[in-house]
Amino acid sequence: MRLAFIIVAIALLLACQQAFADPLMGQVTRQRIGNYDFEIATEPDPLQQGAPAKIMLRIAGVNGDDLIDVPVQLRIEKDGQALQRAGPLVVPSGHYNYTYTFAESGRYVLYADLRDYSYSGEVLTFTFFLNVPGPFDYVVPGIGAAAAAIVGAIVILKRRRHG
Repeated sequence: MRLAFIIVAIALLLACQQAFADPLMGQVTRQRIGNYDFEIATEPDPLQQGAPAKIMLRIAGVNGDDLIDVPVQLRIEKDGQALQRAGPLVVPSGHYNYTYTFAESGRYVLYADLRDYSYSGEVLTFTFFLNVPGPFDYVVPGIGAAAAAIVGAIVILKRRRHG
């Protein structure tokens, strides 16, 4: 009898726990507006020009609980020009994966417009900046670092000769 009581008590405790949305992995960008925490992560990281990218969205309340069936509209822009509009999308269980191919390198902006039916009735706009590196984005810093190393080596060698 006592064992049955303990099992029922444990089952009730487990049934009453709140569910929390799984956190995103990798490079995560977060924003909080009002009662909402909005997170995105991209795969691959860093983004690649001309290759499909998965943009993972997570929407939760400020206390971490899942938000179910939240309507969101996504907009992707580059240099102030609209490139893609999706939605309204219904985000089930706080998570949604969106696929987009970035045609060229540069800085993109992802806007997520969330309709706040629960509190204010307004549209809350979350803004995320996405950088798609080009082929020369890694070369220029490398050349600068190599030049600095060469200049430093020359200065050290000259000081040793004169000192």
